[in-house]
Amino acid sequence: MSKPPGRHSTNRVWIFSSVLFLPCISLLVLRSVVAFSFFNGINKSFSDQKWQAAGGDSIMQPGEVVVFEASYLFFKLGTVRFELLGKQECRGAQAYRIQALIDSYSGIPFVNLHAIYETCADARTLICLATSNDQEAGDDWVHTNYVFDYAAKTLEWDQSVKGVITKKVDLPLDTTYTDGLGFFYYVRKVCARADGRTMRLAIPIVSDTVRSSVQLTINEGQEPCDVTAFDFPVEAERMSGHINFEGTFGVTGDFVGWISADSAEVPLRADLKVLLGSVVVKLKEIERPGWIPPRAD
Repeated sequence: MSKPPGRHSTNRVWIFSSVLFLPCISLLVLRSVVAFSFFNGINKSFSDQKWQAAGGDSIMQPGEVVVFEASYLFFKLGTVRFELLGKQECRGAQAYRIQALIDSYSGIPFVNLHAIYETCADARTLICLATSNDQEAGDDWVHTNYVFDYAAKTLEWDQSVKGVITKKVDLPLDTTYTDGLGFFYYVRKVCARADGRTMRLAIPIVSDTVRSSVQLTINEGQEPCDVTAFDFPVEAERMSGHINFEGTFGVTGDFVGWISADSAEVPLRADLKVLLGSVVVKLKEIERPGWIPPRAD
């Protein structure tokens, strides 16, 4: 990716880093919380059912590219591009390698962000095994690395500039976690497994050094959803939820989202609150061979 002008800032990342785990319902959903153990229960169920990468997997299709565009009021802020790169070994397990490219448009006041995120998510459970990101900071790039050691119940987190570590933190892990990229696919799996049933759950999430959760209610009902990618409304399942931590710009609290009502479970749109108003995230482009979106009647 080219290196357009920008800066590293957790503050300015938030509209877009929120997009990382919101599009999947684009990722979303709950008002009543179920215990974190439910997350582990679903993981075990994934493993027992052998939800692994396979030619017949309706969700995990290597090569899939999904691009979202974020807007605030009348301003188009930028895009987030998700790509499922394939499978590889990570920390002794087969994992999906997932990438996201985040780029704000030029000329947007107070928002100048360019970043690359990569995650290795366990191929059976989609919990996060390792993740990293590079964010532009003036003339340099700041690299952040995460290693999830579930056996030792520790998250190793560090930041570096030009290969020199500037900050390092070890955090305790009380359960298995996902992150924004892994969550994008994890929730799609949950929706597929739910088979149209309404489900309420809380998903543990790591964002930077914050360990928190996103509450979800999936399959609240089908309704049409308009997105930039298509000139017709797509039949979608509505979801709603709550972010249990606060980012700068006030990104927190309730949100709603829509995901395609078919076996691909493609995230379509998310509406989320910020300090002054709301941000809308819509599907702009998708590369998924053979996929025909379900047209709303």
